Amino acid sequence: MKKFLPLAFTFLSLSALASGPQFSSLSKSDVENVAREFSANFAHTGVSAPETDGLWGVEIGVLAGKTATPDLSDVVEKSGGNGSDVENLYHAGAMARVHLPFDLFAEVNLLPEQELSDITVKNTSYEVGWNAGGYFGLPLDVAFGINFANSDFSFKQTSPTSTVDLASQTRIMWVGVSKSILIFTPYAKVGSVSAETDLDATGSILGYTASQSESVTNSGSYLAVGANIQLAFLKLGAEYSRIMDVSRSSAKLSFDF
Repeated sequence: MKKFLPLAFTFLSLSALASGPQFSSLSKSDVENVAREFSANFAHTGVSAPETDGLWGVEIGVLAGKTATPDLSDVVEKSGGNGSDVENLYHAGAMARVHLPFDLFAEVNLLPEQELSDITVKNTSYEVGWNAGGYFGLPLDVAFGINFANSDFSFKQTSPTSTVDLASQTRIMWVGVSKSILIFTPYAKVGSVSAETDLDATGSILGYTASQSESVTNSGSYLAVGANIQLAFLKLGAEYSRIMDVSRSSAKLSFDF
């Protein structure tokens, strides 16, 4: 798994950021839109149904996916870069999930710091929740959860010359349902998102202020629909989510014990 992460991230990043982003003369709304898409890309997901099958269990695996970033693409294009290089951002990482007595569960995702050419990225996220449906013996899993993500993405650009760093903290509170049907478990989650992002640059990339730093807050709704397939100890998952009106798709491969 340790070897998988750099290889997966290398492939995803090179395909997503052929020449890297480029920012110049950004407006306040540009910063807010870019921050919203970055936060959505790195927000937590375990690509997991909110179920707790059995008294306890452990799941470990890897996940990856992509996020549509039309606003980032437009900003890069206006800044003189190639917007088509950043029409999507990609995410990848190792994941672990445990469920415990009283139908409690917890997840953690980790992407250790990776450096690729002029790009550096890292991401850590975690989630805790409770399956009330399992606890009270309801015919459906009905769960409540909250998760947090801390991400950092930096890159170097030459026009204007600057190192740009985007650091985001994202929180999602949700309620979800799922139902296992033989080996297939579809699920849905709805909730709310809030994200705080700090932008820091060593050059002048903001067009509305002389400052080289800016902090913005975004918030909105959260929707995720997906499914898990269990084949003995092997689990496959796919998920589509809508985070603050940003579209993201994710998939995972894991072992569930």
